[in-house]
Amino acid sequence: MRKSTILSFVMSVVLITGCSKKIPEIDTGGVSVNSGYDNSDTISNDSQIDGMASMDNSSSFASQEERIVAIQNEVQTVYFATDSYRLSDNEMQKIDQNTNIFNGDLANDLSIKIEGNCDEWGTDEYNYALGLKRAKSVKDTLSSLGVDESRMALISYGESKPICAEHNTGCWQQNRRVDFKLLP
Repeated sequence: MRKSTILSFVMSVVLITGCSKKIPEIDTGGVSVNSGYDNSDTISNDSQIDGMASMDNSSSFASQEERIVAIQNEVQTVYFATDSYRLSDNEMQKIDQNTNIFNGDLANDLSIKIEGNCDEWGTDEYNYALGLKRAKSVKDTLSSLGVDESRMALISYGESKPICAEHNTGCWQQNRRVDFKLLP
């Protein structure tokens, strides 16, 4: 009788309090991260990247924010397989192109926030950990290609920032990603 009373009390507390919201895991790596700046990702082509590489910091941008938006539009999102933080050959090519952008004259003075994301499968804890592993995998690769580590900060959003909310494989693939945000 006493065990069932205690068990009932514990179950009541668990049901009443529910699940807490997780705060995204962040590894700033010494970089100041201003999360107030956000814009959407677009896919670039090689001619735009070549054109950006020839520009300098004093080009015709009205403001630093305008310059960041222009650079941000050229940066490509990196995608991952289910339950993986390994980079495929196709995604390595994207990272190579992003490295050229990050080390180019227009972006070499900006900080880079690397955002790990997951699909809806798995527990919150698992997805936050996997998102952080994805972001770290990309950071390590960028670093090995010459991007200064002190410019990069990591954050994991787990499954909390989906691009697509449908429940199908195509949608889940879009959510297994690393995004990049450039910051002053």
